[in-house]
Amino acid sequence: MPDPVFDRLARMVEQSGAPFVLHEHQAMKSMADAEQHLPFNVARIVKTLAFHARSGALILAALRGTDRVDYPRLAALAGVNRRDLAPLAPDEVWELLGVEPGSVSPLPLREDATVVIDADIQTIAPTIYCGIGRPDRTLEIAPEDLVRVSGGRISSFSK
Repeated sequence: MPDPVFDRLARMVEQSGAPFVLHEHQAMKSMADAEQHLPFNVARIVKTLAFHARSGALILAALRGTDRVDYPRLAALAGVNRRDLAPLAPDEVWELLGVEPGSVSPLPLREDATVVIDADIQTIAPTIYCGIGRPDRTLEIAPEDLVRVSGGRISSFSK
């Protein structure tokens, strides 16, 4: 069955020229699912959380799957007040990104999305595992290639 979001994201990675691997597996929705069912080292999994600002700005925040977002730091990076930054609700993830929660990719399909990548990701070697728009697929790519392909800005915002 065609999946337009996944197809666009996969094409984006292919066209970048970066080496990568797409892994197929059973559908995952959370880090707990991944830890229990995937053969990947959990320390190398990068999750992407989607946020919106009161202004309407969309922020994709990529960080190590075992870490949490430091909201004041992320808000400062996005140029908004902490009170104006909120995670997308599951229905908003679907509506604004076209994917299920747990399938958000750090690769933006929307030009108005700001991608912020936690600096800690650069310490993961040799590759990271991240979402690519489907709960049953995982992208494996080098951290520096993820930064390049996503156009993300690197900064520290995890705890």
